[in-house]
Amino acid sequence: MTGASGAYRGYSMTEQKKKKKKGVSAQFRMLVLLCALALLVIMVMSYAVSGMGRSDVGSVTRVGATLSQNVVPFGDSVIFYDGTTLHCVAATGGNEWSYQIGTNADYDSAEKRIIAWSGNDIYMLNNRGRLIFNDRMSDSVQFASVGDKYAAVFLGDPDNGVISVMNEEGQIIDNITIQDQTVLDMGFFMSSTTTSTQETELLWVLGLDTTGTVISTELQTFQPGKLATGKSSLGEHIAYSVYWADNMLNVVDTRQIAHYNYRVLEQMNPTLIYGYTLDSIKEIRGMSYKLMIPAQEQNEGSNIANVRLMYGNVDRVLHLPGPCFDVELGTRSVYGFSSGAVHVCRYGETSFTSYAMPVNVTAVLGMITEDRVVVASGSEIYVVELPT
Repeated sequence: MTGASGAYRGYSMTEQKKKKKKGVSAQFRMLVLLCALALLVIMVMSYAVSGMGRSDVGSVTRVGATLSQNVVPFGDSVIFYDGTTLHCVAATGGNEWSYQIGTNADYDSAEKRIIAWSGNDIYMLNNRGRLIFNDRMSDSVQFASVGDKYAAVFLGDPDNGVISVMNEEGQIIDNITIQDQTVLDMGFFMSSTTTSTQETELLWVLGLDTTGTVISTELQTFQPGKLATGKSSLGEHIAYSVYWADNMLNVVDTRQIAHYNYRVLEQMNPTLIYGYTLDSIKEIRGMSYKLMIPAQEQNEGSNIANVRLMYGNVDRVLHLPGPCFDVELGTRSVYGFSSGAVHVCRYGETSFTSYAMPVNVTAVLGMITEDRVVVASGSEIYVVELPT
């Protein structure tokens, strides 16, 4: 009996240990399952808060440039200046061309032309990097602007200089004297005139008149080779953007967008935009799309919560799913950028879809063709193909 009893007790204890071990294993599995579920919930909530719901952004290419090298989107490529040489790099990362322009240089680009300047020297290049002309001007170049056929170069003193207008052969066809006015900006646009229904390339010049008791902004237009075509005082509200769209010259200040013809005669009542700042404009299939952000949010820098989109008869406020530090217009969609995500809203819709970005974005430098964006991640530059 003793042996049997001992054997029973031994068997009984073994079975109890086995049962106990099985009980611990089941509890452990349940604990692991609960932890996994909790982790999944946390990840989903984190993605919802950060806006990173999907990760199917397209190709990513590193461009051999750094943020300090004056990087500018250019058609389907990227241009940058390394301190002596201007480089053009394809969206796929390969070098397309390089041209040496000297030290302390700057440049402006249009769809088909690039004008660069360094001291008194200017260089006109086509979009393949071939030199169209170069010249040494009579005075130091303050800045320049390039169009399809012409270039405008501002020389001399910032308040009393000369704008030299040059054709594509490098010949100076106009010298416009600027007196008692600070030139803020200038650019080219295409318009028909009273003497021709065929579109002609014209020059606009935005200046600040400081001779009176109240500062006022003035807009002038010129037809190369025929000098002044129009002039108008815009009042004391300083304009910060001028663009040609919808067959009108549009001037943007903090209150409104005023609309003029090529002779700077007002064509219609201004569009009120008080409280918003124009961020970008893009013409798509003959329709101009204007993207604006609240002025207060622009001052805050990285807290854009909503944007205002205007095109045709549409004037709509779109609410971003999370704070963004930049917004851009694509060919089919509005894009909002945060450090780890891009939020996409197609034109005609009101809600955004969020995608994880493949790099940590610290700055957005602009869009190139096929809805690709040029971004900085720290000092490195990338081209990212965006969803549409």
